[in-house]
Amino acid sequence: MSVKSGDKRTLILRTAMQLFAAKGSSATSMQEIADTCGMSKGSLYLHFKSKDELEFSLFDYCYQLLQEHLLQAENQPGLNPRERLILQIEVLLNLVLELREFLLMQFRDWIKNGNLYRGEPGVIRENNAKLHHYSKKAIEAAYGEQISPYTADLIMLVHGILGVYIRLLFDPAITVGTHRMAVYMVDLLDGAAERMISQRPEPLISEEVLKRWGADDTCMKEPERHPLLAIRELKELIESRVASPDVRQQGRESLQLMEEEILELRPRRVVLTGMLANVKAIPELDDRMEELERLMRPYLNHA
Repeated sequence: MSVKSGDKRTLILRTAMQLFAAKGSSATSMQEIADTCGMSKGSLYLHFKSKDELEFSLFDYCYQLLQEHLLQAENQPGLNPRERLILQIEVLLNLVLELREFLLMQFRDWIKNGNLYRGEPGVIRENNAKLHHYSKKAIEAAYGEQISPYTADLIMLVHGILGVYIRLLFDPAITVGTHRMAVYMVDLLDGAAERMISQRPEPLISEEVLKRWGADDTCMKEPERHPLLAIRELKELIESRVASPDVRQQGRESLQLMEEEILELRPRRVVLTGMLANVKAIPELDDRMEELERLMRPYLNHA
């Protein structure tokens, strides 16, 4: 009996995951994957056009595994919403633990070769949206409709705690069990949810911000360049673009003060705002001001 195409694809993915976990993706050839699967290299390329496509498909495969495991936890009978939330977190941690060697080797490859998140960003957005919806439903089931204004805050809190717990799972010297981690996390969420419901503080993160954060592929973006680089470029542009000596001098002084203020331990908002306004008043620099304002925003928000 012939093996179905879907079964062959799954076989390839599982085999690639095992080989990548053992030696890394950069050190694993498509020929080696084909040989281990017991098929020709040509047959392998019928399912995946390139190694990049295969590697990226592994992350979609991991998402699918997680969703299947979470669905099983959701349908587990005899659990109240809080117990189900604990089980869902435990399921996620167990899957990370199961895939630990593969994920660790991928991280090492990414650091060495700089090939993070190759593939189609839309797939990641779609999977992130599904996990966001699932997280929202689980939290509101555990704490009721009254937690709704703070769901985004709790989701971000969960993400942060999970990041730390996953790092613990990657350390072979740490022996804390995933069930204990899950229970402890939900205990922390209980305290946060109780305070939010009783004291009703202004939510820090709205649902719209959370959705936009996921939709913008934040985790895949290259980091913004430092504003000092933009300021230094503007210093050069002033000399070549601005005809008026007085305007040039004012622009130089404003940019110099802005540069010096950014380097301070606690930049003063009033100084940065004033100097930014001075530079914005120079029409010859209009095409570069949108970037500078964006790069300066964290300093203006936190100064």
